[in-house]
Parts: sequence; C-alpha cells; structure tokens
Amino acid sequence: MKLGTYLKDKREKAGITLKEMQEKSGLRKDIIHIIEVGDLNALPEPRHAQFLIQQYADAVGLDHDKLKERFASDFPDDGDLNEKRRSHPDDEEYKYFKRTIIGFLGIILGLFIIWMILLQVGSEADVFEEKPIYDFDEKTAASKEPEENSEEEKDTADESSTEEATEEDEGESDDSQSTSDYTFNSSDDATFYYDIKVSSPLVIGLSGESPSWVTLTDDAGNNYAYETLSEGEFEISEEANVLYLTLGDATNFNVEIDGERLQNPKQGDAVTIYYEFNLIKE
Repeated sequence: MKLGTYLKDKREKAGITLKEMQEKSGLRKDIIHIIEVGDLNALPEPRHAQFLIQQYADAVGLDHDKLKERFASDFPDDGDLNEKRRSHPDDEEYKYFKRTIIGFLGIILGLFIIWMILLQVGSEADVFEEKPIYDFDEKTAASKEPEENSEEEKDTADESSTEEATEEDEGESDDSQSTSDYTFNSSDDATFYYDIKVSSPLVIGLSGESPSWVTLTDDAGNNYAYETLSEGEFEISEEANVLYLTLGDATNFNVEIDGERLQNPKQGDAVTIYYEFNLIKE
C-alpha cells in the first residue's frame, strides 16, 4: 500500500471529512488531494513534503516518524529536489533577463526614431535657426530698464503666489489619494473573497507576533511563499489575476495591501483562514 492510500484510508476510518481535515491540519484541499493521491513531486514545493505529511499525520493522530520509516520510498528523492531547485531559478532569471533586455532595446529604438523624426521636421521648418531674442538698440534698452525691473518684481510675486497655491492643491490631493482599493465580497466558512483594483505592481505584506505557516500563490503558477515565517513582503506578478493566501495561525497575523492593513471584521475566532483576491487591472 502506498503512503497516500494509507493516509486517506486512516482519515476516512477516523470519520474526518476533507473540510474538517482542512481546518485541523491547516492544509488546502488541493494539497490534501495531492498527498492522498501519493504524487508528492506534484506539490508546489516538494521539499516541504515531510512537513506537510507531519501536519496531516498530526491531524489524523499518526506517528510521523513511523510513517517516514515505513514509506521512505514514497517521499521525493533529495537528488531530484536539488536538481529542481537549481534549474527553476535559472530558468526564471533567464526569462526575466530576456524580457528586460528586449524592453530596454525597444525603448532605445523608440527614442532613436523620435529623435530622427524631430531632426527631419526641424530641418524642413527651420525650427533650429538661430534668431536674436531682443532687437533693441542701446538707447531703447536703457529707457526700458525701469519698466522691466518693475515687471520682473511683479512676475516674481505672481510666481510665488502660484507656487504656494500649487503646493496647497498637491497637499490636498495627496491627503485624499488612497494607497489601495479593495472590496470585501463574501466568505465561505474560513475562506474570504476580496476584489482588489490594481494600477501598479501589487505588494502584499505579512507580519505577525509569532511565526505561522504561510502559502501565497497565484493562478499564473507563481509561488511566492510556502513556508513558516513571521514577516515578509512580496511583489505580485503582473500576469496574475487571482491570488491565494493561506495563514496557518491568523490570530495575531496582519495582512497589508500596498502598505494598507487589510480589515477583516468577519474573521472571528478562526485560526486557519484562507484569502482569495480577485485582481482587477486598471
């Protein structure tokens, strides 16, 4: 019997449903399904397989060490994990480097084309022909000096008033501008659904008084966090449309969206909670 089949059998004999298992172990339903199928290499982070099996075993009341000894062959091979860790970051770095270079070259090409067009238009319209700004003789210039000084003083006073008014308007605009815009939609037991309007790269911040198991993934296949931590800050990929967040111990844990603390008045006494953020691109 395989490890996954054995664990599923123990869970069902104990009368524990998938929903109850999710609440007791702090694992998502898809993670529980992968464990019970037995394909631990299909986990988003196979190197955490032993930790996830331990959470599962504790929820069912099994001895993790005995499970590891009995089903050692079912756990992911360390060599495969090391190879995966080496190849995955390299691929991601290469793709990021490639996109950066292509974007940079595109900007340079666009600026060069604009510069050539401006040169062509300027040469045809004599825009760059040098012309004297003032064409006064010395006598006329001398008679205009007092008047010019008066106008300069008036212009300086007007500029000062304009700058003060502009600073006041900017201050009022800054005070009224919100750093983020999110809306609570609904909840299903310990799962909470939000809409977030995104106009720039989204940053999710996490902090807690004590460490908690955290998973942070999106529908584009990106894994930002899959570990126990007490704080962290993650920039979300622009390709993401839905963001999934799991907090194993949310009692003393804060979630921030672009620096603004997420308010969840319906959390209650739930320990393990799940967030699903629908990202609305502007």
